[in-house]
Amino acid sequence: MKKILLLLPVLLALTTAAQNISEIRQYYTEINTKITQSLEQGFEGPLYNNHWVTNHHNRSWPAVGNYSETTDFWYDDPPYHLPAEERDPKNVLVKVTMTRISSHLKADEEYLFKDGKLIFFFRKEAEEGQQWETRIYFDNQGAVIKTSVKANNRELTDKDFLTEEFRDFRPDGVAVMEVAKKYQDLFVKSNS
Repeated sequence: MKKILLLLPVLLALTTAAQNISEIRQYYTEINTKITQSLEQGFEGPLYNNHWVTNHHNRSWPAVGNYSETTDFWYDDPPYHLPAEERDPKNVLVKVTMTRISSHLKADEEYLFKDGKLIFFFRKEAEEGQQWETRIYFDNQGAVIKTSVKANNRELTDKDFLTEEFRDFRPDGVAVMEVAKKYQDLFVKSNS
């Protein structure tokens, strides 16, 4: 009986995390559908977009050479545009996507927000025939509920992160949250 009582909180936590991940995936699909509609429909689409390009003319970048970066801020601002004192401008941001090309490295990142909180992070990197993917799921309190890292389509384990080869690929939810906050701040400043 004691064993069952000890396992109950663990099973409840796993069930809750699975539900959260399922909800995040559903929301991710919903936002991506809205982005596609916005790209196809232009000003009639459901989301607004701020599109930033760094090094648009693809000039050589100091100490890097080939470098460019494109960042898209996707947001759903109510059509009646509530006054700033009646809304939190961070809450309208739903997704930030970034593509960076630097010498031989290509990186894509996605930050998915809901009600002003980061709920999902995805990064895909490719360099010289190697590929890495990182996914981090967050609960609505900002705690990491699941991570996944793949190197060349192989899921890495905690044991892999102890090796020299994969040590730098261990997901860091705190660092991702800090970058997401910077993107939110940039978004708010760009719209004020």
